[in-house]
Amino acid sequence: MTLIYLSLLVLCLWIISRVLVIIYRLAWHPLARFPGPKFAAATSAYEFYFDAIKGGQYTFEIGHMHRKYGPIVRISPNELHINDPGFIEELYPGPGKPRDKYAYATGQFGIPDSVFGAVSHDTHRMRRGALSPFFSKAAVTKVEPIIYSAVDKLISRIEEVVESSGFVDLTMAFSCMTTDIVTQYAFAESSRFLENPTFTPNFHEAILAGTRMGCWARHFPILFPVLRSIPIDILSKISPETGLFLRWQESMKKKVFEIWQEQSALPIKHNNITQSGSTIFHNLFHAKIPDTEKHPSRMWQEGQIVIGAGTETTAWTLAATTFFILDNPNILSNLRKELATYMPNSYEKPSCRELEALPYLNAVIQEGLRLSYGVATRLQRINSKSPMIFRQKQTDDAIGEKAWEIPTGTPVGMTAALVHVNPELFHHPHEFRPERWLGPDGQPHRGLDKYILSFSRGSRQCIGINLAYSELYMGIGILIRRLGDRMQLFETDRTDVDMVEDCFVPVPKRESKGVRVRLSAQ
Repeated sequence: MTLIYLSLLVLCLWIISRVLVIIYRLAWHPLARFPGPKFAAATSAYEFYFDAIKGGQYTFEIGHMHRKYGPIVRISPNELHINDPGFIEELYPGPGKPRDKYAYATGQFGIPDSVFGAVSHDTHRMRRGALSPFFSKAAVTKVEPIIYSAVDKLISRIEEVVESSGFVDLTMAFSCMTTDIVTQYAFAESSRFLENPTFTPNFHEAILAGTRMGCWARHFPILFPVLRSIPIDILSKISPETGLFLRWQESMKKKVFEIWQEQSALPIKHNNITQSGSTIFHNLFHAKIPDTEKHPSRMWQEGQIVIGAGTETTAWTLAATTFFILDNPNILSNLRKELATYMPNSYEKPSCRELEALPYLNAVIQEGLRLSYGVATRLQRINSKSPMIFRQKQTDDAIGEKAWEIPTGTPVGMTAALVHVNPELFHHPHEFRPERWLGPDGQPHRGLDKYILSFSRGSRQCIGINLAYSELYMGIGILIRRLGDRMQLFETDRTDVDMVEDCFVPVPKRESKGVRVRLSAQ
């Protein structure tokens, strides 16, 4: 009986402590005065239900909160969310205004020692500084031959697959292309996924499995360490998707360890770059960072970020943008005319800079980024130095604005999937209209560029933005120039590119078979 009484006592004390915590959160917490559902303010179980149980639905619920409560809402006990494009520059400023990350959000992929997982501004700056030279515009320009080689291979393989199967899934094809490019650049060894029959297998399913697990890992940070302690063969029988993701992680560890061993055995030149090649990881082991940062136990995590971020977000934008082009004959016609005028010979290979100068192609790419979102989930930032001020514009008959002082150290997020469909910025926001990015003279106007959050903004902007843009311009430009007159959508509609699940990246309906096309006879 004593044990029973003791157990009941412990249970009662736990219940009392939880009740007191909830009362504190609702009444005395620094965020208690901010609007939002009381359930979300009281417990993170509200977010867990929508994200983990319902599967990537919290972004949609946050949108519902904003429609009910206004542009600033408390979405969890410790976090605010703002849906006002005027706050972008304050939340995502340049290097002069340090912003930390929210540790809760960085744990979702089990790579806390990567540049993505860096919570503090200073740690992020150090890790990003080591990677930045490889993703500068100048560095990416040197990679253009690799990109064009992959685009050439993509087009020839599309023709081969269509000839044998009748259609091709561009979602998988683009995933193979972006993976081949980034693995060649990062490791000096392409994954050669473009050579696979029907473009499978590839990393697409593994990365998607990992992002879905992230919805759980945010709430249970111990998830990935526990899973890694289980033999993969056993885990794969229990959950094939989880096993697939962990096998991908293991392949990353193996590759990085091999490069580390190779580089450790080589002499170092006076410029601190080894004598072997110039790929990211061959050189990264000799970057001017502490030796603890160079250990393969950390470097493989950077490998996962480089490969994961460098494949699926760009591949999805390529697939979705191609869908929108083919789904609108006028857009396809306008784009083909511009490309044919600039490239009379369809096998010309202009530089990315030259392609960026084409007004209509530029508009198509920007509109594709807008409706494919890039990173779909909210990206939080923390000002650890001072409060942030959000000025809410008054509605109805009120004059002026209401100033909200956000307490120092509070995580605040904004979401591309909400900003990109703001009707005050984008008329008919769910329609694909490249013309919104053009002025009356048909030339690009940049007034809306600052509202595109596909790569985030500020000092923590996606490090691979220049590589992604090069792949987008070359991939879309050359594909449409060569096959635009022959490609037709095959059993594919808008529901195959509309996001119904936020798994960090946008995910369409689960029964989707991808963006599929066929080719007419030449």
